[in-house]
Amino acid sequence: MTRTELENQTPAAARLRISWALAAAGGLLLAIGPLLGVVDGAEPAYTSWPLLAALALLPPAVAGVLLFRGRPFVAAGLIAAVGVFAVGRLLSDLQLVFAPMSVARPELFRPTTLVAVTPSAGLWVLLAGHVLVIAGGVLSSGRAGMPADDSEPVTLMGFPLLISAVAAVGLLGKPFTSTDAFQLDRSPWDLPALGLTGGLLVALAAPLATALAASSPDPDTREGGTYGVTLALLALVVPWLAAGTVAPGLGISSGPMLVLISALTLPAVPLIARLVRLVRGKRDETRDPALPSLRRMHVIAGVLFVLSAVATIAGGLLPQLVLTTGGKAPDLASANLLWPAGIAVAVLGVLLLLPSSAAVVRPALFGGYAALQLAAAGATAPVVAASQAGIAQPGAGFWLMTAELPIGLLALVLVALAGAVERESTEAGKREQLPVAELGALLLAGLFAAGAFALPTVRGDNYTGPTLVPDADAGMSWGLLVFFVLFLSILVTAVRSTPARGAAWLVGGALLVGVRALELPLTGGGVAGAVAAPGTWLALAGVAALLVAAGLMGARATR
Repeated sequence: MTRTELENQTPAAARLRISWALAAAGGLLLAIGPLLGVVDGAEPAYTSWPLLAALALLPPAVAGVLLFRGRPFVAAGLIAAVGVFAVGRLLSDLQLVFAPMSVARPELFRPTTLVAVTPSAGLWVLLAGHVLVIAGGVLSSGRAGMPADDSEPVTLMGFPLLISAVAAVGLLGKPFTSTDAFQLDRSPWDLPALGLTGGLLVALAAPLATALAASSPDPDTREGGTYGVTLALLALVVPWLAAGTVAPGLGISSGPMLVLISALTLPAVPLIARLVRLVRGKRDETRDPALPSLRRMHVIAGVLFVLSAVATIAGGLLPQLVLTTGGKAPDLASANLLWPAGIAVAVLGVLLLLPSSAAVVRPALFGGYAALQLAAAGATAPVVAASQAGIAQPGAGFWLMTAELPIGLLALVLVALAGAVERESTEAGKREQLPVAELGALLLAGLFAAGAFALPTVRGDNYTGPTLVPDADAGMSWGLLVFFVLFLSILVTAVRSTPARGAAWLVGGALLVGVRALELPLTGGGVAGAVAAPGTWLALAGVAALLVAAGLMGARATR
């Protein structure tokens, strides 16, 4: 049912708008509560209120967009699913009133002594927010009282239930690991009766809300319920993961990782299945409704890529760290890689907005997005290290840099869909044999890039840059391995593509390898006695070989 049809049903329209208003007001209170502070006598383990505010406001924001864009009952399903989780969250937060020292909520407060903390005004605001979210969920349940006018046979109900069951198991585990005697890593099983009840209800909400949505014959309810479960799960576990990442003495446990994977997998299952069918040229007319036009997907993806690039550039210019003493932290040289990568992706995003260049530059965005993540990975490592040491906390630049990841990922999905649609509507031509000159340039590019990722790019006094061989920074070594595998996939895709698309793929690969080439000039200032290591020269040679191969492919495409 569209928005116009909804307006003809006055009671349902009023009920749905009221439910959204309640959910939006509840989300606003959930954002304000942590900002005011929920207890007296302790501070959060990290600067959590921007993250908590974003997670609290995201469900009503998405529901509002759906409601006013003609998808009212998708919005209703989303609000109802979030309301199911709010019941358990209300009881869990109510435990803070009676025994705040018994709970493990570092995003709200972290005890530093054995002196008990006391509830403050922010806690009551937080509880009121949960009540409003529950009320909104109740009003929006059952399509806001409107019978379904469309029905589809229920399919694949078992798979979403299995994913949500995994999430429930994760919610019952420890939210993080802790070596701090004052900050205990308590799971729901270790809490008093009220906290235990709330934790069990939160865990039960995942399969319950998923089952209610997946079993509905109404496709809008199924879609909205899936979105609601995903957003509710993210609101629960992202603060735990952030605490385990940046708070000193805390670490990430397996439970939140299970929940995160489940939350991201749940809405992706139908999208991935749809994309696979499109790529294989087996589009199902009954299950795959008409996609937006190719032009619209290009425009939306271009705007998202520009936004992602702007967030990255701003992240490189704003402080990445804030000292725990309140003073100004020194600038991190590793953040200097963010702005050139952001500028490159911004240029590609703008070109994607232009009808004359969109199809040409689209493949390059895969490599450009990977380059953005490689630059962000290098900037993340020192922030995490400083946070774990208790020296500083992530600053505004770090959070902006983090925000680009989901924005760019969504744009990448749209780009992949646009490419699949274009291939579906274009007759596949006979694959041409790769000329010897292009093959030689590609082989050289692969060899040079292997050395660029395997060998250090910077050496200094008692310092060697990260390589594929794990050492003191094993996480960065594994990251380099992942990016090298991505680079190889770009090369393979370029070889299998038409000359014009292959050239664009290689330009994207050059952007990825170029991040390694820029490490010395942009980050070497933070290393005493920094000199170019073999990886820098190999990265420069790899970029040159990739651009030569791209030029040869582009020239062949114009013949």
